[in-house]
Amino acid sequence: MKIENKALREAYNLLEKATPLGSADCGSVCSAVCCGDTLGDSMELFPYEKDMFESLDGFTVTDGETPLVKCNGSCARCERPLACRIYPLFPLIVEEDGKEKIRVIYDPRATAACPLVKQKARLDRRFTRAVRRAGKYLLRDEKSAEHLRKTSEFLKELIELEMKLGI
Repeated sequence: MKIENKALREAYNLLEKATPLGSADCGSVCSAVCCGDTLGDSMELFPYEKDMFESLDGFTVTDGETPLVKCNGSCARCERPLACRIYPLFPLIVEEDGKEKIRVIYDPRATAACPLVKQKARLDRRFTRAVRRAGKYLLRDEKSAEHLRKTSEFLKELIELEMKLGI
């Protein structure tokens, strides 16, 4: 898979082999529920990914403000989009001392599907670090940084709502 954008290419490279459970396949824990082929199993595409996935067999891309991709239920790790590579985490942008920083969090959108999130499992530190470093690379590209900012704001609002509702 050829990746033209440098920040995205670096993020992909960092996450090529890093997985939530180290060398174990986390999909074996939940029968790959995040790779299902039902309506709600789409993942957001990051900037520059839409064209890449429209041309790959086994993937369906939907258009919109934020394009989504859905696989046929299984795919090679080397073909997965960035959202799948970082799942169930997200590199959240926070502001500290007037600077944008990356804090890796469990993605609250993964709570309903991922048993690792439900159990607040301790994930492989190399994976968590790779997600953080990928977020830092993405911050260097304006389109990717804007996507991270927008998604971070959405996730912060979602977390705040969950806290208010006691979820």
